[in-house]
Amino acid sequence: MPLSCWSYLLGAICLLSGGFVLAKSSVASRLVNALPRHAVSGYVLSTIAWVWAGYAVYTLDIDFLNPYKHIVLFAFMVCIPLTWFWLDNLLPCRALGGILTLVPYELLHVARVHPSPWRRVLVTLAYIAIIKGMIFLLYPWKMRQWIVWGTATPVRFRALGVLYLALGALLIALGAAVL
Repeated sequence: MPLSCWSYLLGAICLLSGGFVLAKSSVASRLVNALPRHAVSGYVLSTIAWVWAGYAVYTLDIDFLNPYKHIVLFAFMVCIPLTWFWLDNLLPCRALGGILTLVPYELLHVARVHPSPWRRVLVTLAYIAIIKGMIFLLYPWKMRQWIVWGTATPVRFRALGVLYLALGALLIALGAAVL
């Protein structure tokens, strides 16, 4: 996928989430606060994270993994229910952490060869996502603390929504103009 499409995709995600926060602030606040303990979203997000991780490992061309490629997909499918059973506490936070560490994988491959210096905006966001993902994987309660801080007052929550709208507009403008 070209870098402009990545910019459009990330910009659309930011615009939609920021717009939802501004349009339905109380509903969004309730949903965001309930996310860290919501079991079904944890199951769905962790399944997505494990399938994506299995695909990433399967497509890597690492010599010592090549003899075991036939086992990799099975091993990752076994990990899904084990994760549901053993890591059920704050599972959506951990799963989002896994997804945040996996999203930049393809993005950084595309951005590496792009000639525009504006690609560094997406590279910076990718590394921020990796760092946030590692924090959420290792310390899932940090996500819950950040959610509590962000939704503590309606003004702060709306300000974060405006910030997401501005970031989404910037990313879409970058995708249309320079990437």
